[in-house]
Amino acid sequence: IGAIARAKQLVVVGDPKQLPPTNFFERINQDDDPESAPIEDSESILDATAPLFARRRLKWHYRSKHESLIAFSNYEFYDSSLVIFPSPFTNSRDFGIRHQYVKSGVFVNKANAPEAEVIAWEVRKHFEAGVENSIGVVAMNSYQRDRIDAAVDSLAKDDPLFREQLDESATRTEPFFVKNL
Repeated sequence: IGAIARAKQLVVVGDPKQLPPTNFFERINQDDDPESAPIEDSESILDATAPLFARRRLKWHYRSKHESLIAFSNYEFYDSSLVIFPSPFTNSRDFGIRHQYVKSGVFVNKANAPEAEVIAWEVRKHFEAGVENSIGVVAMNSYQRDRIDAAVDSLAKDDPLFREQLDESATRTEPFFVKNL
């Protein structure tokens, strides 16, 4: 705030349509020290300055290597106005996002065990195919992330080659990961 007050110019870059930061670490601090004062709620610099200045928006999306990775957001949040570079892998099942229906899938206690099992098998198939591309799994919550992690570990426990492939992946610049939103 001090630097902003002293500055002659200010450029604020951000996207209010992206997921905001979570209060995960704030909750950890409060759990560790029950007598600590709650952190005061405050707006982000982006939210605080948005009404004061004219907005300009970037029109190009260049980060996704496959259009399906940004297609939903482009349609739902940007009125299909983002210019997206075409992928050379448009018709490949190896890139982008695809839907796979899990007939037996059901959420119990915020997690879907049958879905986690299917995902673990897909991860294993990726490694069995000898594909050098990185792979990551994104779950909707930490409960599902933990279920997927457990399912992958369970498969790897019974398959030494898969375990070796996972261990090797951990040493790469872009290792296999499972994260939650």
